[in-house]
Amino acid sequence: MNGYRFVAIGDSFTEGIGDPGPDGTFRGWADRFAEMLAERRGPISYANLAVRGLTARQVVQTQLDAAVALEPELVTAVAGMNDLIRPKLNFREFVADQEKMISTLGATGAQVITATLPTPGQGTPLPTPLRRALVKRLNLSNAFVRRIAAKHGALCLDLAAMLPPGTGGWSEDRLHPGPDGHRATAQACMGLLDGEPPRRLAVTEIVEVDPGEPTWREQLQWTRQFLVPWVKRRLRGESSAIGLVPKRSGYGTISS
Repeated sequence: MNGYRFVAIGDSFTEGIGDPGPDGTFRGWADRFAEMLAERRGPISYANLAVRGLTARQVVQTQLDAAVALEPELVTAVAGMNDLIRPKLNFREFVADQEKMISTLGATGAQVITATLPTPGQGTPLPTPLRRALVKRLNLSNAFVRRIAAKHGALCLDLAAMLPPGTGGWSEDRLHPGPDGHRATAQACMGLLDGEPPRRLAVTEIVEVDPGEPTWREQLQWTRQFLVPWVKRRLRGESSAIGLVPKRSGYGTISS
């Protein structure tokens, strides 16, 4: 085990969906953040337990004990979007899961970083009524996350205020950040550790050129590639987490 110990837990956002590396495996903001830490501190020990498709409760049930056992000095814990996009949500239980996640990690003495959740990119695979409900849920959820973080001494990366909801910085599925969005998140996370005040990024600070509204051809292609499969999985009650394991279940060394 080398030097500083950093563990990331969560869902697809922390796994890195939307940010494929040269070999096709997903990189993501947490991996990028680990690399930035290594540039500053020298070799660090890094584990990423995140798995796509998990709800906040599933993250608590499958990752929390493992994260605590790794005795990290720094841990990031971001989850909840998979709860919020479902038609039915027990908000009391959802908040309790967030509280348990942050309080348990904070009790270890590690520095904990959590985050609010941004409104996904335009044209996400959600019916209009559910999308409107999602915005309301996001606002309420983010208020609780900020409060829980303050209560337990955790840092809160305000992604909701930072990432614009347009198409810039988002991946093709419009539900996950693309490489530029992941990079901006990692940089903002480092800024949070340095005590920099959060601010909303302009689209051109994330991507060089704002792609603007998608064309009808792009919408049609997106519908076939992402919307139809998404709806089929929802109707079958399937999770994208089935059969998957964390990409870094134990510590590995990240060097500058």
